[in-house]
Amino acid sequence: MEISALLKRSRLLENRRPMRNQNDIPSRITSTFPKLAVACILAVHAGTVLGQDYPSKPIRLVSAHAAGGAADTLSRIVAEQLATKLGQPIVVENRPGASTALAAEAVARAPADGYTILMATVTTLSINPTIMPTIHYDPVKDFAPITVVASTPFFLGTNMDLPVTSVQDLIKLAKQKPGKLNYGSSGNGTSSHLAGELFNDMAKIDMLQIPYKATSARNTDLSSGIIQVVFGNDLLPFSETGKVRILGVTSNQRLSGHPEIPTVAEAGNLPGYEASVWYGLVAPAGTPKPIINRLSSTIHNIVIDPKVKKKIMASIGGEAIGSTPQAFSDLIKSDMKKWGDVIKRAGLAKSQ
Repeated sequence: MEISALLKRSRLLENRRPMRNQNDIPSRITSTFPKLAVACILAVHAGTVLGQDYPSKPIRLVSAHAAGGAADTLSRIVAEQLATKLGQPIVVENRPGASTALAAEAVARAPADGYTILMATVTTLSINPTIMPTIHYDPVKDFAPITVVASTPFFLGTNMDLPVTSVQDLIKLAKQKPGKLNYGSSGNGTSSHLAGELFNDMAKIDMLQIPYKATSARNTDLSSGIIQVVFGNDLLPFSETGKVRILGVTSNQRLSGHPEIPTVAEAGNLPGYEASVWYGLVAPAGTPKPIINRLSSTIHNIVIDPKVKKKIMASIGGEAIGSTPQAFSDLIKSDMKKWGDVIKRAGLAKSQ
């Protein structure tokens, strides 16, 4: 919007104010109001121009995971498209370590100018605060949410020898044998571990967790019958070869790419059960809102493109999302409470 139009709008607003007489208004106010109006208009215009001029140099997109993983793959899909849309290179920088905390701490301390952004996950922003209370960043105060890029659910799978063919069968068997069934996770406090603990809580069962350092070993033990259950996002190939039976998916609705697989919530009669690894972009707190809004709208348009959606599903098994900054902020806070409660009930919270 041009300055002249903004000035015209300001005058219209001013003229709508009920005034009995110009003399009723103190001279200090009448002399100050035009200055304030112009200052406000200039501030709005400056923000608009800032958003339009951004970016003027390469943007650094920090991935909190090692090269080759789902977060890295998604970062590079977004970076390639975003560079084309914005006309500047998007440089992906991998900074794994400390359960994504190293990358988050680095970005939290970066200049709030829109030239450093972080591909964060549910672990970074909603799980770490409870399970790692000594982290040197605040998920709410230190970051400006941009958008949720994608979400990857887990598949609830069992070995072929376990005598169950549905989620309700599994719950029934677990109740008959409390503490006798087990499930493999990607490690203590990981999303797959918490997915199992949430399932235990909501189904009122007691399956024992067996942590693995490598998902390949976990999946091999599942398919060979050494462990009985797994919440994993890489089980489809084992299902397709008849080595693993998939009972459900942990998303809140069926996947567009696999509509034949029911959700755990519907198949297990567990309303509200949902456990997914979401990936979202954040910037350092204080990044100008016009920049946040431009990044958010641009990335939203990228991920809703059918070709990009298909690529994300094929690459990481995830559903593209593209949310508003406010919706992402709400998700961070609600998942902090949700997973914080699960962590505390499971006795996983570490002391300060």
